[in-house]
Amino acid sequence: HGAPNGSMGFQAFARTTGFKEYYGLDEYTADKGEGEFDGTWAIWDEPFFEFYAEKMDNIKEPFATAMFSASSHHPFRIPEKYSGAIAEGELPIHKCVTYTDKALRSFFEKAKRGNWFDNTIFVITADHSNQTKSARYKTSSGFFEVPIIFYSPDAEEPFTPGIDSCSIAQQIDIMPTLLDYLGYDKEYVAFGKSLLSTPADSTFAVNYINDVYQYYKGDYMLQFDGQKSIALYNVRNDRLLTE
Repeated sequence: HGAPNGSMGFQAFARTTGFKEYYGLDEYTADKGEGEFDGTWAIWDEPFFEFYAEKMDNIKEPFATAMFSASSHHPFRIPEKYSGAIAEGELPIHKCVTYTDKALRSFFEKAKRGNWFDNTIFVITADHSNQTKSARYKTSSGFFEVPIIFYSPDAEEPFTPGIDSCSIAQQIDIMPTLLDYLGYDKEYVAFGKSLLSTPADSTFAVNYINDVYQYYKGDYMLQFDGQKSIALYNVRNDRLLTE
């Protein structure tokens, strides 16, 4: 995470959960020098993504790594060198999404030269949604709609290109999904489920907003206030939650 070390508790979390190394602003500037800090949050995505790829070249396999990006956050700025080269878009965040997409492309160009690349599963997701023009993503359900992308360079089953529009997924499904794919046969605790071996009609998700719990199953979302059910929506056919 290219922010000042200790930001958001990630460094303490990494240490507590057994990660052997943490790379933050301190480590980046020690390696690369100053000049790529965005002035608010962290190192710009593009140089930090490349730094991340470089670090993986020196880790003994097998390994697990994680990175948290920062450039798509408020105040929605991009590096000065891309001013005019990246379209502003209709909302302030749009140019930042374009920039982070460019950073991801640069990361994969660098990463694919690593010996570890072909033997790696990449997971790309978001921790929350953000600015949007679509009314769909402004509802209590749409607020939580973020992508979870599994990518394997070999593109073999089950990670061949495509979109699963039937399963309901949440971030806590990532770990059991990966362990299932790896054939992990020891006991572990998970609140989520493997998306590889759970039938689509058995998948579910739970979230919480404005003192209301939301439970998703099949086509429906049930809202519960802690004492009683207060609403039931068909979220597949009624995206705006009007009925």
